[in-house]
Amino acid sequence: MSDELRPLADGDAGWLADLHNRAFADYPLPAVLDASSLAFYMDETDVRPDLSFAIHVDGVPASFCLGAIRGRRGSIRGEGTDPRLRRRGLGDRVLTATLGALRDAGADEVGLEVLDANQAARNLYDRRGFEARRRLLGYTVHRPPRLSMLERRRLRLADVDTDDAVAALREWGWDDPPWQLQAESVAHLPAQMLGGDAVVFGRRRGRRFWLYALAVDPSRRGAGLGRAAVAALGAEWIAVPALVPDEWAAAHAFLRAIGAAPDALSQWEMRRDLRTIDKS
Repeated sequence: MSDELRPLADGDAGWLADLHNRAFADYPLPAVLDASSLAFYMDETDVRPDLSFAIHVDGVPASFCLGAIRGRRGSIRGEGTDPRLRRRGLGDRVLTATLGALRDAGADEVGLEVLDANQAARNLYDRRGFEARRRLLGYTVHRPPRLSMLERRRLRLADVDTDDAVAALREWGWDDPPWQLQAESVAHLPAQMLGGDAVVFGRRRGRRFWLYALAVDPSRRGAGLGRAAVAALGAEWIAVPALVPDEWAAAHAFLRAIGAAPDALSQWEMRRDLRTIDKS
């Protein structure tokens, strides 16, 4: 059995999506992506093929690790191994190669998120010098708030230019978000504003909505505009991905106030200093 470690290249999304889906088939939270969805995710989170690696065993893709960089910070945006080829050190090898590439590209530190229930991955990251920084929680709103008929006439969300929405998010405060909630990431999502007082970023699929970011002008807080913005979505079901830092007390209080229930699965955000990697 022969294997080859090599960086990704543009145009690899097809076979990479297939490997991704095999790697995550038995995951506590299965994720299925087609080539276009994976390519969008990689673009959204600034994954660079030259900083990402895969191992091919006997010519077949077997393990991968996705590396992204913004300024002096790097991020592991996904890692997985075909279940049939686990416990052979393939995941360790692609991770080590990606960490070295991120360091050489100028990153001083690297972060990642890992499900609390994925003990095997957490053990790998522990061995490679990552330290748990904070928990990231998710929520589901099974019965979103509703607007009255009078409110529906005056409280309407309007599509807004992404640059304007991101500027509002930055101005109104978005304190140390995890990688996928950073302004550079949510800038790839559809955005809407409630008047000039609240901004919402997320994805809609039919009557369901995945809410990634919501911010209200500080001068207008306490007036129920966050709740009104959620109600104005008109969604039957709202999911908040497990990306809300545990120290965001105001966010958790708001979500509970609109009837959100915490999800059973949470993540750990982990980080390590890349300056300690041996460059020899």
